[in-house]
Amino acid sequence: MEAFITKEAEEKAKEIKLKADEEYEIEKASIVRSEINAIDSQYESKFKKASLAQQITKSTIANKTRLKILATKEEALDTIFKGAEVALVELSHDSSKYGNILKLLIEEGLYALMEPKVTVRVRKSDVELATKVGEEAAKEFKEKSNIDVSISIDESSYLNDDSAGGCIIINGTGKIEVNNTLEERLALLSKTALPALRLELFGKTPRDLAKVLRTIQPDSSDVSCTIFDASGNVVAVSKSFPKAKFLHENGLFPRDLRKIDSSNVDVAPIIAVRSNCILINLLHIKALVKADSVLVFDTANSEAASKLSLFMYDLEAKLKVKTVHGTTNVNQSYEFRALESILINVMAVLETELQQHLKVCTKILNHLDTEIDREKLRDLLVNSKKLTTFYQKSLLIKNVLDELLDNDDDLESMYLSERSVYGGPFRQEELRIDGNGSKDHESVNMSMDELDTGEIEMLLESYYKQCDEIVQQAETLINDIKSTEEIVNIILDANRNSLMVFELKISIYTMGATVATLAPALYGMNLKNYLEESEFAFGAVVFFSVVAGAAMVVNSFRHLKNVQKMNITTTEQTKKLDDKIRGQLFARFRKQKARSTPEQKDLIWKWLTNGSPKPK
Repeated sequence: MEAFITKEAEEKAKEIKLKADEEYEIEKASIVRSEINAIDSQYESKFKKASLAQQITKSTIANKTRLKILATKEEALDTIFKGAEVALVELSHDSSKYGNILKLLIEEGLYALMEPKVTVRVRKSDVELATKVGEEAAKEFKEKSNIDVSISIDESSYLNDDSAGGCIIINGTGKIEVNNTLEERLALLSKTALPALRLELFGKTPRDLAKVLRTIQPDSSDVSCTIFDASGNVVAVSKSFPKAKFLHENGLFPRDLRKIDSSNVDVAPIIAVRSNCILINLLHIKALVKADSVLVFDTANSEAASKLSLFMYDLEAKLKVKTVHGTTNVNQSYEFRALESILINVMAVLETELQQHLKVCTKILNHLDTEIDREKLRDLLVNSKKLTTFYQKSLLIKNVLDELLDNDDDLESMYLSERSVYGGPFRQEELRIDGNGSKDHESVNMSMDELDTGEIEMLLESYYKQCDEIVQQAETLINDIKSTEEIVNIILDANRNSLMVFELKISIYTMGATVATLAPALYGMNLKNYLEESEFAFGAVVFFSVVAGAAMVVNSFRHLKNVQKMNITTTEQTKKLDDKIRGQLFARFRKQKARSTPEQKDLIWKWLTNGSPKPK
């Protein structure tokens, strides 16, 4: 019996051990699997963040390189036009060539005005030449137009002597002027011939930018935009849509039209998420991002149009890239590539403008450290206003990114590609139609709560930090300018006070001299003063005059020294104030003591001695 029980116990123990080992292996495998998944998830998150940071860095460098190339081209064009200005000045000194040019300019002005009487304004040194060529221009004008014209030279007002030359033709009433100066003609040429000059110097661009760079006039009924498809190709340039149709097709509100207005009116930056699109208005870029297309709205500002053309190239290259740096496991959605291109361009423009402000303002501040110049102070004021405008502009963009990061609903709604897969906004249940035509409901795997917004958060946070750095640098520069202005004001106040003290000293010496000459003036009057025969009168008068003048000067300087002491109150005033307060305290004490009656004294004595009678 004992052996049976022992055997049964051993079998039971063996069974328990086997079961425990099995549970241990299961738990061990579960823990290992969980840790492996956690490590894989952490690795994937870090890899995604590193890839995104690398992509942002690469795009930023590429965009800065493009901006640098563009700046170099603009610098080359500026050099050409500056050389042309110098050549015009040299041309005006050659009377034979300049005379023919001046005649043609006057004749062109006559054709523009078509009036019988005009006035020509030239440089003072060109009056004689203008009189001569003006007669020839009038004859040729009469032969071609059969209109008699009287040309007079304006001798009451001339062009500046530093002008390159040319003329201004004024009609008989003096209300219409035709500016045909050489500087104005060169400026006109720089605008009209600039595309041809760019083509000659830099060659053809990958795409004809004439349409992309073209500015448009604001229209109250249509919306004009350039459209990129899902492959990043331009399918339409400056295509117009009726506003009502455009709003209906894109699910926008009428108030959204203000955010994409093509006029020159600046609108506060905004990134608005709608049902099927993202509406973006940042600096010169006004765009509508969808899950499979991007609409970039045209602008009426020529300066913004040139910046917009550079953005077009970057946007096209970014939209054509399907993966991040050629990897196959990390894909960036279409709308995020478009949004990133916009943010890269905006940050690059802000960075370039900030560096320009830093360069100009730092140069002015360094000059003011050594010398306070009126022209530099005026330049500092102008650049300070521009810097403040830039600071407000960059701060608004930073606030837009900050508000977007704080709004989880907008972050989830920015996943347009995922939303398009599930047929619009995320829902807990979706209607499914099977092959037999029967309808059933199934739960969608991806819900609002399960959607991971880590990718868009990292993207926006990276550019938020970059924008915050730009804002901090601009704010630091503004504080430096304010500190310099305060120091300059202190120095100018000190100089003004020194001049006032110097003026007071001169006035004191003048007053002393006046007092000193008072007695001699009275003594020298042509009246009998009974001192003419005295031997000591002259010496006494001189001695009295010198002593009186010196005493007046010394006394005045003593008062001036007391005034110069930078104390809130002088020692005498403090002493008088202390005596007054001390006297008021003693008077109050004596007054209270005099008011004490015998009954009050007895009551106080009983209170102090616990009711014992006061000894008499």
